[in-house]
Amino acid sequence: MPQTLGAFLSMLVVMMFAMNFQQSALRTQRQVLSSEVDVMANAVASEAMQYLAAKPFDAAISNGTVTPSNTDLSALTIKSSFGGGIAYADAADIDDFHALTDTVVFETGVGTDITFEISFDVKYVNDMGVESTTPTWTKEVIVQVAGPAVMISPVRLTRHFSPLWY
Repeated sequence: MPQTLGAFLSMLVVMMFAMNFQQSALRTQRQVLSSEVDVMANAVASEAMQYLAAKPFDAAISNGTVTPSNTDLSALTIKSSFGGGIAYADAADIDDFHALTDTVVFETGVGTDITFEISFDVKYVNDMGVESTTPTWTKEVIVQVAGPAVMISPVRLTRHFSPLWY
């Protein structure tokens, strides 16, 4: 009888050790997957920010209304006119990206695609980086990328833009 109990306890200890090891391995795999998805989300956010950075600061600058010799702030697009519900590829200047959303799909080749949702927030900020209700020479752009549930939190990139001559 004591030998049976000893054998039973030995099996129980080995089983608990094996279960603990499996849980640890599973946790490690989840962390690796989460890290890989975070890297992909960062790449999506960086690419979106680079695409946006290639656009003119404002429509008034691209059409010649505002120039280095004519720096009339009142000619810049007002905050309430930011966005406009256009497609990502049709955005003509930085403020056109405000409230814009887009989807990027990575094909994994194993039948499960990874989908990321991109959203943009554009606002005027003053020289201290505080949001301004009136046009300024600085726009703050926040790109947020959300993805699959394995991501712990969305990726957010923030950058300030000004005209090249400012």
